[in-house]
Amino acid sequence: MARRALPPAKTGALVLSVFVLVSVACTGARRYYLNAELQWQEDQEALTIVPGPWPEVPTVTTDGPNVPDDLVLPSLRALMELPGASDSCDQNTQRPRSDAAEYCVAIYRTPDDWRVSWPIRNAINFASACAPPFGGVDDADHGRDLPIIGFAHNHPCATQVSGQDLLVWPLVKSSEGAWVAVTYATTPQGRLLKDSRGNPVPANGWLATGTREAPRFYRWTPAGEMSLWDDAQHRWKLTATCKNRPTRSFRPQGSMPECTPLSPSL
Repeated sequence: MARRALPPAKTGALVLSVFVLVSVACTGARRYYLNAELQWQEDQEALTIVPGPWPEVPTVTTDGPNVPDDLVLPSLRALMELPGASDSCDQNTQRPRSDAAEYCVAIYRTPDDWRVSWPIRNAINFASACAPPFGGVDDADHGRDLPIIGFAHNHPCATQVSGQDLLVWPLVKSSEGAWVAVTYATTPQGRLLKDSRGNPVPANGWLATGTREAPRFYRWTPAGEMSLWDDAQHRWKLTATCKNRPTRSFRPQGSMPECTPLSPSL
């Protein structure tokens, strides 16, 4: 089981958080949360606990060990429809505008079905990635001891998968008391999700990018297998195997991953 030390927590911007909340209240029903609104494991901001399920995505009932596409695809499409989540580019610079936003959700398993958590929106500016709910999900029906299979998020300006994306996996508290990332579906307390043979279920990552008219949905595994959703064939199509390049100090999010074979769609 691969492990990675917990990255330092990011500092939120409370004033901006209040401003965004007021804006949401004035425009209609809630569609997302900010990190500053939520509870954290052990008072660590990086260990956000997010509510679930997200009402905009129906739950899916299936007995199989794999996350059903009938949950993942509606989740990715719903992310693309959130404010600032897509088509938020400056036409002159092709950079995200000030209203652009990333959102993170957790895909998780209950005793009855598969669900997706409420989204967490980045609270500072478009350059700040959303904070995955590493602290777990507080489900309305089943509480908090639920395994997270992985996290999904969007890129607001049609950008490709980044090196940082490949590093994000569920966190669990080790026997030594440290919070570490693991490559299997697990609860924050360390209860693994297992298949019918008793094997741990691998974690996954998902990305929604592209435009509303031409979205691109990616899935990747801890082994670096990158797949692109093929809507015509209605399946995930393996496009590359990717690995991270060494992180450079002047690029804290790391270099773009090295993918082999390179695909024009990546």
